[in-house]
Parts: sequence; structure tokens; C-alpha cells
Amino acid sequence: MFAGFSKSKIILCLFMVFICISPTSAGEYSDIAYLDATSTPSATESRTTDIHPNGSLLASGYDGYVAIHDAESLELIQHFEIENDVLDVEFSPDGSKLAFTRSGTSSDTDTTQIVDIDSMSLMDKEHGSSTQPLMVQWSIDGNLLAVPNSNKGVDIIRFSDMQVERTMNGEHNTRITCISYSTLGNYMLTGDESGRVVMWDSDGNPTGKVWAMDSKIEECRFDSTDERFAVLTTEGELSTWTFAGGNIGNISLEKGSALQWSSDNSLIHVLEAGTTPRILTVDSTYLEKTGAIYLAHQALDFSLKENEFGTREMVYVATNTGHISVYGAMEIPEGYGESGSDLDGDNIPDTYDVDDDGDSIIDSLDNNCQSVTQLCSKSPEISTIRNIDINVNSTSFILRDTFTLDSETSSVMRNLSRKSLIADAQLSQLEENLFAQSICQNMNKNHFISSWKNVIQLSSGQLVDGHVDCEVESGMTLVAQIDSTTRVAITYVLVFNLSEQLSYPFDFTLKSQPTATDSSLAQHAEMHPIDVTASSTKSLSVYWSPWWVIEGELPLTLEEEIEEEPSFFGKIIDGFIDYPILMLPILAFFVVAILGIIRRKNSIDLDFDEDDEEESKESIAVDEDDEYESEDETIEEVDDESDIAEEESVRRKVRRKPKPEVEIATPVIARRKARNIPDSDGPITKVKRRRLDSGISSQQPTSQPLKASKRKVVTPQKKTKAVKTRKVVKKSEKDE
Repeated sequence: MFAGFSKSKIILCLFMVFICISPTSAGEYSDIAYLDATSTPSATESRTTDIHPNGSLLASGYDGYVAIHDAESLELIQHFEIENDVLDVEFSPDGSKLAFTRSGTSSDTDTTQIVDIDSMSLMDKEHGSSTQPLMVQWSIDGNLLAVPNSNKGVDIIRFSDMQVERTMNGEHNTRITCISYSTLGNYMLTGDESGRVVMWDSDGNPTGKVWAMDSKIEECRFDSTDERFAVLTTEGELSTWTFAGGNIGNISLEKGSALQWSSDNSLIHVLEAGTTPRILTVDSTYLEKTGAIYLAHQALDFSLKENEFGTREMVYVATNTGHISVYGAMEIPEGYGESGSDLDGDNIPDTYDVDDDGDSIIDSLDNNCQSVTQLCSKSPEISTIRNIDINVNSTSFILRDTFTLDSETSSVMRNLSRKSLIADAQLSQLEENLFAQSICQNMNKNHFISSWKNVIQLSSGQLVDGHVDCEVESGMTLVAQIDSTTRVAITYVLVFNLSEQLSYPFDFTLKSQPTATDSSLAQHAEMHPIDVTASSTKSLSVYWSPWWVIEGELPLTLEEEIEEEPSFFGKIIDGFIDYPILMLPILAFFVVAILGIIRRKNSIDLDFDEDDEEESKESIAVDEDDEYESEDETIEEVDDESDIAEEESVRRKVRRKPKPEVEIATPVIARRKARNIPDSDGPITKVKRRRLDSGISSQQPTSQPLKASKRKVVTPQKKTKAVKTRKVVKKSEKDE
């Protein structure tokens, strides 16, 4: 299915040895994980699957197709185009035939049809039905077929002519949802949508043994000894019963879909199709969970293949995506361990390796070491090789091990995952999290921790209490359905505690490059070369790329970064950045201080204005006294025409002055300007100064009338009247 599949497989026997000595308890991880997926031309949703009795073939049913693959290589052997949805597929006990049921079309009825396995051809044998045959079951001798009928019962069909030999009706009030022949063929179990289970004898007569469950029956199966049977409901209730009808035990699961007994009857494998899809393994005696294979996608049906020791070897899952997803343990790749040039250090000589530089990209830089005339090149794409990022803080040693999958594997994983919970065109964050969870739950974390702990040597202290988390680095969220190029990157986050406090310089050595843990999905990515980056909270980063196996150990030293003492203002800025809340009082103090300074300045300016105003008032008062004194004198005629013209000019300027209410401030401003800026007197000031200057220069009373005339022009009528009244009072008091 994908190019890097065979070359990156880990030796199964070595893994099994490790499993035997591992302290990890049962149920903490799965010994198998996602391997590959089938591909059927134009197939859409897969609903059902079955394994050949000898384990060599895989049959699967889709919308409009029946497909047969090689169970190991997943190569498509044959497929048949069917006019409508395939509902169930079932190999005969001897493996010579394959029966399948399909829903009817506008021009045809629901039918049961047969495929001859030897010739890989569709036989001219079929049985029509007036109701959808949701399942089909072969008798032990392969001569009979059992399918549901329209009367809420079962039809027993002869293979020879595909005609009904007998019917089994009268015990069910709803549609049949499960059929199971006993191993010896003497009995049959049937279950329906209401939760009713009935046992029949070989002649099709009810035995009187009936059981009632709480919800729809999804699966019912005898064990290989015919001493027990198991029943699974839609709501996840799994129960076991003796042949005599006694209940052995019950366990509640999440959304049951399918079940299968192990070959030795010690285990029951159950498909949970809930929010966390998984194939759960349950001890058949005590009904206790012993392990699980976590799925990153929706699952409707599964078939399980065991090895000679009765251990799960391969699991095939119908996914509702046009694929059958395959889970299992990696096999020994071709050429593994043989001598020869090995550029990427994956222990596969370049003569067998399709990816010499180890970047999961098949290009011109690969396969160039098979001839002496061509030079080998170490030129991988750095962005796609394995990446190790190490960060050390005062108490922890954190290692991020990132693998980038090839584009084909990435595309399949997206298609499998996108319908796990939400049937849309893009992956949600929930679906991405489910994918990451399935990776982490299936891997042997203890193996991963110990493999890294054994190759990291510290200058002082040691690594303790390691734990692992899994993340999707990129390539899974909000990716279009038709995307076949974006690559998925997954990261395994390994965190150790340090037995001693960190001190600089911090020296550590990577003694070798560990391979990926089996059942971790990283086994699909290239193990070598490796890109290494190391850093700490107060040190410069150390970068080494790529780290090739032939270079052996990689010693690394983290030196403390000496920071320059920040300036006063730099400390203030850093304080604001680091402790914004604590700096608020300081900021408030500065704001209040600045406001106080501004307010004080404004107060001083106000005092200056008041002083100017008082000075102006005093000047006006003096002028007004002069005015009243001059009123007792005789006003003489002014013969000088120039003085008359000047006086007329002043009158015109005075007429253009603002309204009386604004005139109060005018003298203040004029006097301030006259005092601060030479020769910048306003018209009123000029008149007053002319009057005063005239009086001083002449030293004669004859100038007083002119001053009086000018004072009367400057002072507005309203204001003059008010001031004049006050002055008249003072004058009267003086005369008395």
C-alpha cells in the first residue's frame, strides 16, 4: 500500500521477547497497532468483512462492491461490481465459497449470492428475498445457508439450488439481527431488534430457551465447544451463558457492534463503536477487560486472525470510508541485518532500501549506491527526517521525538479518521485528539521510556519517573478530504525528572539512536537520520543535523547564557512585562506626580494672571481719578489738527472693540504684552501711554483737557458709569 511499509518493520520476535520480560501489566497497551488499509476501485463505505478459514484471504463488502484481498500483502485479487449495498459477507467453513447479501434495486429483490473462490468468479446461484437479509450464516457442513426472512424469522436455504428447505418463524416479533450455528451444527441462536434471543434445534424447532436483553441484539455466538455462548447488545451489554441457559456473567461496555471468541475460548473480542472506538479483549471466565486496540476511526465490523499460539496477529476493521483498516505487529523487513552500505542507518542495506537517505521521500537521491560508478549522497530533506528536541529546566528533562509519515500513509489516516465522529469533509479537533489518543494507547510506553533512558548518559545525576504523551504535530486538522500530499507529523513527548538540580555546564551524551517502539505508528516513519536540538531555560541552543549512526555517540553541552545587566529603564520595562499587576501602583504614582506638577504650574500661572489683573485695575483707577480731577477744570480748545486726527483714529479703533463683557480681560492681556514684548502695545494702552507721556512732557495744566477727552473715549459707558458713581462718592467725602 505504501512504499515505506516493508523497510521500517521491526523484528517481531525481538518484540515478543521484550513483551515477555516487560513489567507492564495487561491492558495498559496493545501489542498491535495500525499497519495499512485496503484499496478498492471506486469503493465508498465498507460495512462488513470476513477472514478465510486458513487466514490467507480477506473479503469485504462496500457500497456496490465485493472485494477479495490477500490477507497479508493486502493486494487486491478480485472485486465484483454489485448494483446496490453489500450487507454481509461470509466464507464457507471449507473456504471454497463466499456468500454475500445485498439490498434490492428498483428492478431486483434483495438477494443472497455466491462467489466461487477457486475461480474467483460470481456463481449463477442466488436467492431472492422480500426483506433485506442483514446477515448470512453457513451451516457447519457448508450445505445450508441461513438468512432472515420477511416474517421476522429465518429461512434455511440449500446451497445446491438456492431454494428454501425450511423456515423458522413464530418466536420473534421484530426483525432478526443475529444468527449463529453451533460448532457441531446441532443448534442455532437467533436475536432480534427487541433484545429477544431464542435457541433452535437442528430441525428448526425452538428449544424453549429464550432470553430477554435490554436493547437490540448486535451479535450472538457459540464458543467452539458449544458449552457457552455470548450475546452483545447495541447499548454495550455483553453477557455469557451456559448451554443449559444459566447466566455466567455480564459487563457493560460502550455501544457494542460485533464480537468474536478466541480460538481457545479463553477470550472474547468485542468491538466498541462509541466515542472511543476500540476492540476490547475480555476474559471469558470473569468478564474482565484484559486489553484493547484503540482505533482512530469509526468501526462497524471486524475480523480477527490469530497465530499458532492463539495470539491476535491481525485485525481487519470495516471503517465506513471505503477502506478496510488493518492492525497488527510489524514483520521483519527484507534485508534487515544484512551487510552492505547503509546510508540512513536503518540496518537495511541500500541494495534493499528504497529510501537510502531516510527522509521518506523517494527521489533521485535514493537507490544510487548500488553501482561503484555512482557516489552515495547524504542529502535527506531535513524537514521530514526524524526530529529530536531536548529541553532541560531546573528539575526536568523533556524530550520531543517527532516522526513525519509519508504522504500516502498520511492521506489514508486522514480518510479513516475524518468519519470517526463527524461525517464531514474536514477533520475536527475532536477527531485529531482521538487519533493522538489511539496512537498513545496502543504503544508500549514502558518500552519507549526504557529505550531512551538507556541511551542518555548524564554528567551528574540520573533520569527518573519518565512518562509519555502523544501529540499530532501537523497534518490532521482542517485538511481537505481530497488532500493526498500533506504529511502527518506525530510527536511523542517524554518527560523525565532530574535527580539533581540543574547546574551549568550541563553535559549529557546520546550513546545511540533508539528505534521506534512497536505498535506506536511511528514504525511507519524512517528511524534515521535524526535531527537533534538541545536547549535549556538559560542556555544557548545546540543543534546537530543530521546525526548519522556511523558517527556514533553524540556528546552535548549546555552552557549558561550570561545576560547583560539591564539599565534602570530596562528594568522598569522588564518589570512591566514580567509583573504588569505589581507595576500598576508605580505607574499610578508617576501619573499622580505628573498631574500634581501640571496642576501646580497652572496655579502659578493663575496667580500671575490675577496679579496682572489687579495691576491693571489699579492703573485704571489712577486714570479715573485723573479724569474726575480734570472735570473741575476748563477744557481748552485743541488747535493742533494732528492731535484731533490722532484722537479720531483712536476712536475708530475703540469702536471695533468686543462686547463690554469681554473688555474686563482686555487690559490684563494688553499690559502683559506691553511688559513682556516691547513696542507691542494695544490701542488702549497706546492711548493711555500717549496721555501720560503728554502730561509728563508738558508739565502744564493745558494738556489735562486732552487727557480727559481721551480717558472718556477709552472707558465704556456702562463701566464708566459704575466707576464714576464710586468716585463721585469718594469726592464728596473729600469735599466735606
